[in-house]
Amino acid sequence: MRPLKRISPFLVAGLLAFNVSVAHGSNASDACAESLTNGSGDTSLQEVGSTRLRVLLFRVYDAALYSPSGRYDDPEERLLRLNYLRNFSASQLVEQTRDEWERLGFDLDDQANAWLETLAQMWPDVERGQCLVAHARDEYGTSFYGSEGYLGTIESDTFSDQFLAIWLSENARYRSSRDELVGASR
Repeated sequence: MRPLKRISPFLVAGLLAFNVSVAHGSNASDACAESLTNGSGDTSLQEVGSTRLRVLLFRVYDAALYSPSGRYDDPEERLLRLNYLRNFSASQLVEQTRDEWERLGFDLDDQANAWLETLAQMWPDVERGQCLVAHARDEYGTSFYGSEGYLGTIESDTFSDQFLAIWLSENARYRSSRDELVGASR
């Protein structure tokens, strides 16, 4: 095997984009399960699909999508669980949300900026092994839960659609992860 003479620019870009830092923390699956059950309190939801997002060599998060029927075509209620495998500040999460909305072609109008500001106030920094849960229900908007419990709600179906599009849109950045989440790869 040849020795590595220089660091790949893609590796450097990936590290900068995700500001990767590893923490030694709680058991990821325990924290995530607790967040899910204490979060929505609804055990009637069935898993639609799950995936692990990797960027280059780095594990970023495990994601799972739930619905009442266990099918993706059940749009009245969806729950997205993200179990983080890296540390991220709340501001990094909000900025990534903004970037993805822009990439997906959503208008970053006054309403979208107000939602992003609400997320910045609502979301905590996350450490390895912690979860964020987004529970979207028609006519109720999206409620967020973390390892500390309920974080807040944005009462807008438009927000719910735009937020979940980051992972569920056919134009999602990581198409194979999207397909696993919606059960298309089964």
